[in-house]
Amino acid sequence: MTKNKRSNIILLEMFLLPIGLRQALEHLRGKESRVFSSDTELVSAVKRIAQEQGRSEEEVLTELANAGESQISRDEQAGARWDSLTEQEQEVLALVCLGKRNYEIADILGIANETVKTHLQHIFYKYNLRSKKELRLFLQGWDFAGWWNSR
Repeated sequence: MTKNKRSNIILLEMFLLPIGLRQALEHLRGKESRVFSSDTELVSAVKRIAQEQGRSEEEVLTELANAGESQISRDEQAGARWDSLTEQEQEVLALVCLGKRNYEIADILGIANETVKTHLQHIFYKYNLRSKKELRLFLQGWDFAGWWNSR
């Protein structure tokens, strides 16, 4: 198959994907992600997973697509919630995810410990979570160190 024909097939496949999944795939191209150099590599991976799990290839593909769509939705929700935070709530959240304790956050930001607690209550409410641990798990993979250093 010529490179041009293969590119057209990939473009057609991308066009047929749901908009959210298509946008996510386009977004991931610039990030560190598993890139398959050919269709045969992808097909082989799906076949291997299906065989290992004793399932059909269609089931594996459906599950992968659903997982991808769920992750995209979760990331979009997390991003929207981040945008709803005040600047100081974002700073508190970033420091929490960097493993800082309330008194350390208060010292770093030059605010009272009670203010940190109030910001955390607002953050927990906006994220519909109940603890720092849940926040860290929900936002794992976010580069808070990079964000903190670039602000």
